Amino acid sequence: MLLLAIATFVFALFTPAKTTWWKDYWHLLTHQTYLIHDFFEVAGPSATFVNLALHFGVAYYLNVRNNLTHLTGFQLAAIGIFAGHSLFGTHLLNILPIILGVILYARKSGQSFKLYTSVSLFATCTAPTVSYLMFASGGLLSVLTGFIFGIGLGFITPPLAEDFLKFHQGYTLYNIGFTGGVIGLFSYACLRYFGLEIPSAQLVSTTAHNYILVYLISICLLMLILATVGLDDQDFKTKFIKLNRRVGRLPDDFVIKYGRRTTFFNMGLLGMVYLSLLLVLGIRLNGPTAGGLLSVIGFAGFGKHLRNTLPIAAGIILAAYFSDKSFASIGFALSLLFGTSLAPIAGYYGILVGMIAGFLQFNVAQSVIDLHLGLSLYNNGFSSGFVAAFMIPVLENFNWRKASSIE
Repeated sequence: MLLLAIATFVFALFTPAKTTWWKDYWHLLTHQTYLIHDFFEVAGPSATFVNLALHFGVAYYLNVRNNLTHLTGFQLAAIGIFAGHSLFGTHLLNILPIILGVILYARKSGQSFKLYTSVSLFATCTAPTVSYLMFASGGLLSVLTGFIFGIGLGFITPPLAEDFLKFHQGYTLYNIGFTGGVIGLFSYACLRYFGLEIPSAQLVSTTAHNYILVYLISICLLMLILATVGLDDQDFKTKFIKLNRRVGRLPDDFVIKYGRRTTFFNMGLLGMVYLSLLLVLGIRLNGPTAGGLLSVIGFAGFGKHLRNTLPIAAGIILAAYFSDKSFASIGFALSLLFGTSLAPIAGYYGILVGMIAGFLQFNVAQSVIDLHLGLSLYNNGFSSGFVAAFMIPVLENFNWRKASSIE
């Protein structure tokens, strides 16, 4: 991970605006980050890749600091979605207070922060609230207010996430995404009470950086696949078949169950397929779409595979096709990638139910963003919690079960 951070930083120095990246990065730090603010549009490619490199560095430090050097699937998922949102929402100023809040919660509850390291990365989904409070009105008091509020957000996320898991029964992989959405809802309500409004925004890069992202993501995925070559594992094929029969319901750690080789291959394969799908559908690669792809890759170690994600994707594509949404729209692209959080539903109940879940997810995600106005970055995680909570009781009532999957 440290090598990845260094390589990403070096790559940033070979992109446009490399001589002014530090000025651009300061602009990124002091800019609003609620959905949707594409950092490639806000600060340019060099500063954005520096931000990505710093996120890899933070994840590396936290894991090494807590003696978590042997990566699990849960850690891979956390790092993937954490790194992904560094392209459109999180930076050092708005994530550090939240991570500190999780540390304080661990101490207050008498537990080691080691148990909450990955949770602290997920918890940064509410980082836009921190940025909003820090820079909406300006001044040192605003910065201090945002910092303290961020600590509070980090402090309340772990206990809420633990309880909210019961709401959807583990059928959405983005449990903290649902948690962050609820926190964002209450944060927005408080801000409105004090007369603070959040103007809608959709800053998305449409020029200049496609080739850079395609190259970078393609190389990363290729390396993931090549990394499996030469590892001594005679049962790779059997393990990979078993992995693709998994339901994927939380918690389902592929590294622990099937080892690194099988998991890395799944990550590379899933990433390549979804990158190809984006390009075939004519979706431009930018901060949000690249971030979504990194999230898909990360969760390929913790619940996602082709068999349980493609039905969700098919349902989302059908929903967009029968609506007035263009495949080129950023809303569709984000639903296509992050909507795969509902993979456990397809894994447990089969293709048809998975497609229905995807269809519902596309529509619900368009509606729930009005509840928090982008103060939580995991909007599709928020909506997927409602979709799962709605569908599971109905399906259980009809005893709908696909028996060929492995729990």
